[in-house]
Amino acid sequence: MRIRRFAIAAFAVVLAGCGSAVTGSPLPAEIDIRTLDVGSFPTEPVNAHDDDPVPDFYEMYHVAGMRVASHVIDAAAIDPRMKYGTGARAFSDGTAAWELGDDKVVEPILEKHKMLYGFLSTGASTDSTVSSMDWPAKESTNTFTAATMVLQFPDAAHATAAAQELHDAELAAFAGRNQPVSIPGHPAARSHWRPDSPFVRTLLPHGPYVLAFLLSIDKPDQNALTALAATAYDKQIEAMADVPVLTDEEVYALPFDPDHLLVRTLNPDQFTFPGGDGAHMVTTATGALHFAGTPGVPLSPERDRIAGQFAAMKAEQVAFSHGTMTIRTADPASAQRAITDKLFPHHPKADAAPPPNLPQAACTENRTLDGAKRFTCLVAYKQYVGVVGGSQLLDAHQRAAAQYALFANTR
Repeated sequence: MRIRRFAIAAFAVVLAGCGSAVTGSPLPAEIDIRTLDVGSFPTEPVNAHDDDPVPDFYEMYHVAGMRVASHVIDAAAIDPRMKYGTGARAFSDGTAAWELGDDKVVEPILEKHKMLYGFLSTGASTDSTVSSMDWPAKESTNTFTAATMVLQFPDAAHATAAAQELHDAELAAFAGRNQPVSIPGHPAARSHWRPDSPFVRTLLPHGPYVLAFLLSIDKPDQNALTALAATAYDKQIEAMADVPVLTDEEVYALPFDPDHLLVRTLNPDQFTFPGGDGAHMVTTATGALHFAGTPGVPLSPERDRIAGQFAAMKAEQVAFSHGTMTIRTADPASAQRAITDKLFPHHPKADAAPPPNLPQAACTENRTLDGAKRFTCLVAYKQYVGVVGGSQLLDAHQRAAAQYALFANTR
């Protein structure tokens, strides 16, 4: 009898629960991916057989650069008028950024002092770039520009020696034209400018790092340039406060895609080697903002706009893979918001039809002035948002369908 009374009581609790309210937002059920038109695009992850891609050791500077990207300031942090991104990339001692100076001079110095990796982020007050023909030059309409570089060396001694040698070599190359200048509040900085040019190049050893900037303003003005450099150093030093210093062994052992975000990202040619210029990489949402305006990366040049869209969908991590982007958001509801609020990474020209049989997607025809494909589609799956593009709507639709199927097939 006691057992029977317990069973009746348990049944009553179940019945009571059936009548209770369930809180939360309903989410769409998964669809049958066999009904999707994926064209010839792959729908299985590259690690389908439990063989995660592992970069070669000489490619690990890409991975290290992505790690430090979250601790590098962009141009808008130096001056909010520089809201346009103009490019970003990781670099090594053999692929040095020209913003540091003549690579024939720079690269042997970096190699001599055993640079481990570097990261470059550039921006401007207009959507245009700076060029290097001997000393830097720019369009007259491009009022303010900034190139921010962070380089890590094995220790402070190597960083200090490298900064001094880089400065001395370039100043010697421009003897009679360029002059050394001091940066307020940063006596260890090594800097020079040209009195008839609006640019300053400056380097500062900071522990095992060298922080470097190539900055320009609207006209040749030494005081204004050095004040801007002081602001840049203040902001960059603050951003570096909590970044762990890596040994060379730790650089080579960094995880490439620990959360499997890249393997979830549509990669039509199944490339697996890292590309620190936005070709094939994963970073935080903050780190991804550096790549706004980078050729081949599906982001508008306007970093403030992209930051707002990332915030709206609660973006946590971002992967880029050969023109495709995947965003991991905080939860499925945030991913779905990207679709319902149409948080596209480029300026829309007009709505476009969504892919057939794929309700968790939205498409737009873009204004193509910022380098976007003609069409962009967003697709949501659980907490993930995929961003694909195509010159034809059918191509964009098939890529979106393949991206959804890839999400569904990835563990």
